[in-house]
Amino acid sequence: MAVIIFVLLDIFIQYQLYQRYRNDQVLNVYHQTSSLRMRIEKEVNNSLTMVKSLADYVSFHPEMDKINWENFCEGILPRSNLIRSISIAPDYVVSFVYPLKNNEAVLGLDYRLFPEQWDMVKEVHDTGKMVVAGPVELVQGGKGLIGRAPVYIRSNEYFWGIVSAVIDVDLLIEKTGLNQSSKLSVAIRGTDGKGADGAVFFGNEKLFSPDMEAVTTQVSLSNGSWEIAVMPAGGWGIIPPDSFFLHGIMFLLILSISFSIYKIITNNAEVDMIRSNLSEAQSIARLGNWSMDLISGKIWLSDETYRIFGIDKKEYLPSQKKFFSLVYSADKKIVYDTYIDAMESGKSYALDHRIERPDGKIRYVSAQGRFTYDEDGRPVRSYGTVHDITDRKLMENQLRESKIRFDHVTKKLSHQFIFFSHTMSGEFIRLSEGFSHLGYGSPDVGIGRKWVDLFEFSKESLAYAVAKNSQVFSGEVESVKYEIEFKTPDGQERCMSIYAYLAHDFERGEDVFEGVAIDITERKAREERVKTLTQAIENAPVSVVITDTKGKITYVNPYFCKETGFSKEESIGNSPSILKSGEHDGEFYKGMWETLVNGETWRGEVINRKKDGSFYWESASISPVYNPKGEVVSYVAVKEDISNQKELERLKSDVDLIMRHNLKTPLNGIMGLPALLRMDDNLNEQQHELLKTIENSGKNMLHMIDMSLDMFKMETGKYEYYPMQIDAVGVARQVIDNSRSKISAQKVGVDLFVDGQHDFAGKLLVWGEERLIYSLLSGVLANAIEASPSGERIVVEFAQDKATVITVSNKGVVPEPIRERFFHKYVTYGKEDGTGLGTYSAKLMADAMFYDIEMQTYDELHETKIVITIPHERPDRQDGF
Repeated sequence: MAVIIFVLLDIFIQYQLYQRYRNDQVLNVYHQTSSLRMRIEKEVNNSLTMVKSLADYVSFHPEMDKINWENFCEGILPRSNLIRSISIAPDYVVSFVYPLKNNEAVLGLDYRLFPEQWDMVKEVHDTGKMVVAGPVELVQGGKGLIGRAPVYIRSNEYFWGIVSAVIDVDLLIEKTGLNQSSKLSVAIRGTDGKGADGAVFFGNEKLFSPDMEAVTTQVSLSNGSWEIAVMPAGGWGIIPPDSFFLHGIMFLLILSISFSIYKIITNNAEVDMIRSNLSEAQSIARLGNWSMDLISGKIWLSDETYRIFGIDKKEYLPSQKKFFSLVYSADKKIVYDTYIDAMESGKSYALDHRIERPDGKIRYVSAQGRFTYDEDGRPVRSYGTVHDITDRKLMENQLRESKIRFDHVTKKLSHQFIFFSHTMSGEFIRLSEGFSHLGYGSPDVGIGRKWVDLFEFSKESLAYAVAKNSQVFSGEVESVKYEIEFKTPDGQERCMSIYAYLAHDFERGEDVFEGVAIDITERKAREERVKTLTQAIENAPVSVVITDTKGKITYVNPYFCKETGFSKEESIGNSPSILKSGEHDGEFYKGMWETLVNGETWRGEVINRKKDGSFYWESASISPVYNPKGEVVSYVAVKEDISNQKELERLKSDVDLIMRHNLKTPLNGIMGLPALLRMDDNLNEQQHELLKTIENSGKNMLHMIDMSLDMFKMETGKYEYYPMQIDAVGVARQVIDNSRSKISAQKVGVDLFVDGQHDFAGKLLVWGEERLIYSLLSGVLANAIEASPSGERIVVEFAQDKATVITVSNKGVVPEPIRERFFHKYVTYGKEDGTGLGTYSAKLMADAMFYDIEMQTYDELHETKIVITIPHERPDRQDGF
């Protein structure tokens, strides 16, 4: 047993010796590196200080001539063996250089013309500080460090120029002894003062590899730093010098201790040595021990226990009260209860708790202990160990927090992604909660199975995934990203985006393939919808324009460019005002903008101008576009060219107007002929009646032509309305009498009521024009006669209250497709000879006289009403209603 213990102890001590030996090597190299760094900083910064001194000198003597320049340089250069040349450049142009020999080409150099130098020179100006560049290869041979300092004229602090100096790097290396040490390997990097980010300019760059474990330090420059890496020339030693000697000592010790045990010798010196070794071992393991005499209250602490608790052995007098005072306040109760329970039960105890050092630092310890008792069973002594487990606890806490966060993410966002990990052969090791959204329920179902066992992948997707994964397995790339399509167990076609990489599983002791799978099915569907919508807009035979909230165009489709002549580049960024024709006043555009600002859609017809200056008509619909917050982010205009339609309407109106005007001339002749014939005394009564019929027909035709001309004026807003007091009931009776033939042919009846009276004999005066009222009632009654079934009765009813209301009722309902457009032009339904102008003209005449007219149809009553409301007040005469 003794041999085994000492062999293990020898191994342990040898390891500690190796660690100490290694630390001694590192410390030795570190001291040499620090000395080397100080020599480099001293030489470089001394030279740069001279450059700064020259800059200060020039700032007070900006009008320096050649003699002063050479005198100054001859006085300053000998102070530094490293400076090869100095130059000054007022306004960035080199005017003096010293020594002049071999440097004549530098004179007149304008730094602004050399980009590779201008960046550094500009940095000197911008920062107002010295800038060090290089080392660089010098034309004269060797390497040089370029130091540039700004010069400011002290009288008024304006930038005068720069001072430059070339420091001989080769001489610096020689002077500082960088290349003279055979025991050390040295490398320096940090070109242009970039430190660890700069290139290596001295030594082997492999020294900066983390595997080399070289000692590194920073050389501070005026505007940056160099990094030095140093290690022993032959590498780090692994065998301590006294290793074999110590082995011998341990061997002898084993023999001695074995012999001592055999002879039962208790030598105090040997005990002290063992105690010392134990103390050192405790220090290394951060394990202390203690004991307490429960009778006297005295406490003994090992040296390591003092160190763990952060107390000074010389100043701290242990006691039970002080011992418990070091326990962290939140843990005092559980420590006390555990201690008392163990003392009463006689069992050992073990627990982890915190302590608070006198300096306020919190440490974690693992405490174990037990009690000894006298013959009466009373506890007389307690003892135990204290192990500093702070590093382990902190790591456990970090791991626990990381796991909690990871669990929160994978659970809270389980519908968004799946975290997976599987072996190199494909069997799942871990699956997050997101797996349950793919139709398999618990993630446990997938553990031990492969992707291809769970899902039906398309051949193309599977082949692509295998190829991408192979790139990671082979080490070609560190991670991959790809999309893969598959079917879930319930037959849904889905698409996932895979982000994966290789990782080492320390628990399993092998590499695994892990990553996240994000379900992008909905995103892909949205992208397809957007693509389809975009293609539809791009190929639409209408103009589509999108603007931002300030009215700047952000998109136009190809049809817009074809229609207007403006290219996409000419349109985007401009305002739609590039199409303004000048035909609409400011109120027109103001009303349009107010509609859009109120969040409503504006519809209307606009005259615009093309790029070539020609005008065209557009039917436009402009709508606001909202973001998810309900904020307007843009406006979309869909516009259709209606120029041809407008031109046809204009031609039709012109033709109708000409025809109506030209028909009146022959009609006047026809109307005058019966009057001439009736002057003959030889005509009988029947012939007089025929002539009267011809004359009345001509008057009716003239009335119709006049009405058609008036209708045109109403459409164009140019009709002049002259209201008079008209007997509306009398006009209605005349309309009914003149419609007897239609009434008889349709086999319907017509009843007239005034305020509920069938036999009303008086007058009912309203404001209007008699021929317009006649035409309005005639058209409405004719429409009711045509729509009413045979055998039914039509009711014409007048009612007076706040206004005069005329209601024409008939059986039958208006067809559903035309109810919303009943009074629109050319709207008809089911009539082979219908023109759709009867109700349209009725609406025009009602609007011209400021009457309200509406249609009411009732499916349940199988009845339709036309309601005309006439105000009692005389309307003001208005030209162009």
